[in-house]
Amino acid sequence: MAGVVMPTGKTNSQPPVHEGSFKGIVYVICIIAATGGLLFGLDQGFIANSLDTIDGVYKLGVKGGENYAAVLAWGGILGALLSGLFARLLGRKKSLVMAGFLFSACSVGSALLPPIGVLTVLRFLLGFAVGVASFIVPLYLSETAPAKIRGAMGTLFQLLITIGIFLIALTNVFIARLVENPQVALPLMFLVIALFALVMFFGSFILPESPRWLMLKGRKEQAIRNLQRTLSTQEEVDFEIKEIETTLSAGKSVGGIILKGYFIKILIVGVVLQMFQQLVGINMMIYYAPTIFGYASMTGIVAMMTVPVVNMLFTFPAIKLVEKWGRKKLLYVGAICMLVTMVAAGLSFHTIGTATDPSQVSSGAKAVLLISVIVYIFGFAVSWGPVAWLVCSEIFPLEGREVGMTVTTMVNWTFAGLVMANALSFMKAFGNSSIFYLFGAFCILAIIFVKFFVPETRGVTLEKIEADLRAGKPLRSLGLD
Repeated sequence: MAGVVMPTGKTNSQPPVHEGSFKGIVYVICIIAATGGLLFGLDQGFIANSLDTIDGVYKLGVKGGENYAAVLAWGGILGALLSGLFARLLGRKKSLVMAGFLFSACSVGSALLPPIGVLTVLRFLLGFAVGVASFIVPLYLSETAPAKIRGAMGTLFQLLITIGIFLIALTNVFIARLVENPQVALPLMFLVIALFALVMFFGSFILPESPRWLMLKGRKEQAIRNLQRTLSTQEEVDFEIKEIETTLSAGKSVGGIILKGYFIKILIVGVVLQMFQQLVGINMMIYYAPTIFGYASMTGIVAMMTVPVVNMLFTFPAIKLVEKWGRKKLLYVGAICMLVTMVAAGLSFHTIGTATDPSQVSSGAKAVLLISVIVYIFGFAVSWGPVAWLVCSEIFPLEGREVGMTVTTMVNWTFAGLVMANALSFMKAFGNSSIFYLFGAFCILAIIFVKFFVPETRGVTLEKIEADLRAGKPLRSLGLD
């Protein structure tokens, strides 16, 4: 839900009484909705510290492990493809309930240790649920949170992803060390996900439906009641309703808007943003950091927990920085950090070479690699992690928002799957350092793209962004007066 007065004053429309004031229940609503990000992180981070346990039960090997990890992404693509349909027909709330049910059922089913074929299908369905959540949660948050805190609440989605990755990494390490028998340890690992999935499933029932979706469906009275739950005064509710009605009157047909030149241009922006979010290499780190550290003869708790801990801790600053600095500055800072550290990590692997004896690996090379990974995760966690999802939830016109989010989320999952399915094989084929240089090159291209095409959406109502887009403003100038 767009707010009513921006801290930056970038919109001329203002409510007559309060400056974007809202009720505290907004935070409760956003936190419950963002638990979809927690489940996203739990399933995404599951592989890193459970791969040995899974291999102990199913004997997958390196390529089999890659394929099992990537199945989540292929399910995510299908989930993203159908999410626009779910969002339009069922609404945002019911789609979140459905995702919570799938998370719960598939996690419990996986804990029963079925044959590998069935386990793979269940992981695909978990990926489907993650795909739905990765589409619906940012969409719901952008339409429900006031513009004054929309960036922070949108970042909450990414924060809970990182918390999920941390929690599952921690519990998997704990379970693996406490329970030596993989036949017992693996079900416990899956049941951790099931526990949190049930929290999301039941919590989703108390969420209000998005007022913008209700207005799309002609349910104005219910939209007003939902806005009254979150905004402080009736004047502000009336202002929001008027803003939404004005936006809806500008475009009546989804089929019509997706053929408009301005929609195609902003769709390309969203597609490339999500593409670069994966091509800077994050899922290689999330899924395979312990394996990569192992190539450098680094094992133990540092190898297992560095990435999830740093990823979680450095996402917290993004909640404040995304409103203080804005979206574009964070994207620049993140891309530069990742570029420098990818080159440094590549150089460290050049030094390490193909040494198999830990004593042959210098402590200096290990230190450079470790520091590079930490700074890399910092760069991603405060920028491309949350901001790519946030911007994509903000830039699309209301009538085409489901279409835009569907396409961009599918792109994200497609490139995530490509990274997951090929990262270790690429390192084996071309040398351990090669993939770091490749991702560094993508960081350079990402910087250039942000400079010329990405708008700054901080403190701007969704309706203002849409009006500027329809008026033909340059993409990087959307929302600016």
